[in-house]
Amino acid sequence: MVIATQVILVAFFKFKIKQLQRGKTFRAGEPYQLWPEVEVVLCLRGADKTLPGMLNSLSKQNYPGLWRLKIVVDSASDHAWAIVQEMIDSEGKNNQKTSSWAEAIVEVLEEKETKGSLKCASIRQAFKGLHPNSKVVALVDSDAVVPSDWLKTLVYECCQENIGAVSGNRWYEPTRNTLSACTRKVWNAGALVMMTIFKIPWGGSLAVKRELINSDLWVNLLESSLCEDTCLHKPLKELNLEYRFIPELLIIDRSYDITMPGLAKWLSRQVLTVRLHHPAWPLIMIHGLGTTLVLVLGLFSGTWFSLIVYELSCLLLLGWIEVIARNKTPKSTRNFAFSLIAGQLINGWSTLMALVAKEVEWRGINYKITLNPKGVERLQD
Repeated sequence: MVIATQVILVAFFKFKIKQLQRGKTFRAGEPYQLWPEVEVVLCLRGADKTLPGMLNSLSKQNYPGLWRLKIVVDSASDHAWAIVQEMIDSEGKNNQKTSSWAEAIVEVLEEKETKGSLKCASIRQAFKGLHPNSKVVALVDSDAVVPSDWLKTLVYECCQENIGAVSGNRWYEPTRNTLSACTRKVWNAGALVMMTIFKIPWGGSLAVKRELINSDLWVNLLESSLCEDTCLHKPLKELNLEYRFIPELLIIDRSYDITMPGLAKWLSRQVLTVRLHHPAWPLIMIHGLGTTLVLVLGLFSGTWFSLIVYELSCLLLLGWIEVIARNKTPKSTRNFAFSLIAGQLINGWSTLMALVAKEVEWRGINYKITLNPKGVERLQD
């Protein structure tokens, strides 16, 4: 029964991906008149190792229209501030513009209110100062090193009729097969299926139409939200707009330097955002706890043959997910096999922790979870 459910989910994932690809109207090099003015928002707290590469990838976007970059840094003493300023200043010193953006604005987060996360506060500040001509706003994370056609593809798909928001997603392909890195890959493969089926956006590579921001429906939710993406479903529904996942914008993350305790904390926060902000939470919870429960029951009941069949089936399904997501046959499922059981165990653990959590830590800040409204309050700076 469990295997049948997993097969159905992956088969439906394949159907959704094919459906999205068939409905795609954009073609490389196709002329598109009147490309709208766009603003890209990047919010920073701390300097990830990927930040210089990510900024470099933004500077090389081939978007045909005019676009602006707005960066909101947590404070002037933040390590990210110096990295950003160095890149912006180097362009000015050389008196030669090499970046593709028309303008780059860097500012610090001015108001750190107690309600909502600091990231949501930074996003709200950026939204208040948007250029009046910007018709589409894109959000990107510092760990998303994006391809040169990233912005062009996001904007084109976002401008389609009845679409209010579009996003890509992430795929982990660690350069070193550590247990924690491979476990994250296993978890993320399953998460990609669930996020696609239940239309859960990823804020690390997200674009929205300006009308969604101007309506204040989303902005008001951000006042108390932990994250910006999983709460999008409600304002989109009220405006009769749809969300669309873009399979072509699967951002590859090759990092491996994460510990198992760090991974457990990160995963529980990812699942918690669904609990707080998305109506698919009950189904996500059942899936997360159920896959782990099957493994635990198999181990303690001694039904080894059934357990081996179950694990081999899961391994094949993970390989199938990679074929669907990346449109190529994986060279080896060794890293899946290496961390499959760890991934199943940590999936259940992170779901359970998200279910009972009363506090959450993110980027060195502790937040208290509130249920009315659903979101967080900052406990310490």
